[in-house]
Amino acid sequence: MTVKDASGCHPRDPRPAAQRVREAAKELFYRQGFHATGVDEVCRVAGTTKMSLYRAYPSKDALVEAILREASEVDSCWSEEALKAVPVRDRPAACLHRAAEALRQPGFRGCPMGLAIAEFPDPEHPARKVADAKKQATREFLRHLCAEAGAAEPEAVGDGLMLLVEGAFAAVPYLGHAEAATALERAGRALLAAALPPARPDATGM
Repeated sequence: MTVKDASGCHPRDPRPAAQRVREAAKELFYRQGFHATGVDEVCRVAGTTKMSLYRAYPSKDALVEAILREASEVDSCWSEEALKAVPVRDRPAACLHRAAEALRQPGFRGCPMGLAIAEFPDPEHPARKVADAKKQATREFLRHLCAEAGAAEPEAVGDGLMLLVEGAFAAVPYLGHAEAATALERAGRALLAAALPPARPDATGM
């Protein structure tokens, strides 16, 4: 999704104002930061008014929460459905590969949930609650995949994978996108090779 840098309204834009606000805010918050982006800029880019914004979202915090909640719900890269065609033993590695592919994107700034956690230190903030819940769900999902793959200590291995991913996201500013992605895949392969039983050549594990 690309936001137009508009200086006024978009009278021919058929999308509802709430949708335009949400899509503009989603990109601006990710690119510039939650606190660095004001509602005036969101309205300008969305081609709407502050009245329309506040009609849809009673506050900026409510808008941030809605965007994070939407991102949490549509993030299907790491899900049973997305991985159903992947052999069970290979699913932890598939998750790492998808994280590495995200890292290689030029505009990648990190996980939206991680960025929210960094900007909202209060654990009771609505946006922070959404981000924390998503991170915990991801952690549990990786543990689940490692258990299915046959790891003797699935919780430890799953946590290790989570930390590798989080570390790679944080390393992008000084390693660069490509090197951080490559380092993630190499470290992940080493961890999984040591933690998982040898693959059975006669079984697909589907």
